Amino acid sequence: VTVKVPEKESYTFGVEEKQYKAVGWELNARSKPGPRWVNLRPLLDDKLLAIQAADLNLKLMKWRMIPSLDVTMLQNTRVLIVGAGTLGCSVARVLLAWGIRDIKF
Repeated sequence: VTVKVPEKESYTFGVEEKQYKAVGWELNARSKPGPRWVNLRPLLDDKLLAIQAADLNLKLMKWRMIPSLDVTMLQNTRVLIVGAGTLGCSVARVLLAWGIRDIKF
């Protein structure tokens, strides 16, 4: 996460783009309280959140049930699923939950 003081170009007046920002007050270079902006958009990315949830699931499985689980081997595994019907979709969901990210249909 990078934190930087906003510049004039950072302000979007009249733009209806969905922005997730947090605002707080901190002392600036002149020791006066001023706004500090932090862009939280990368933290709310759907893909990043899904990857973090799968990684946490694997870490918990390794810690709790299977201490000898090789997480990096699972993340680097490539899988080809022929047919994405009822069974193929269920298999793909389980593989994603196990942390396998390279799935071809």
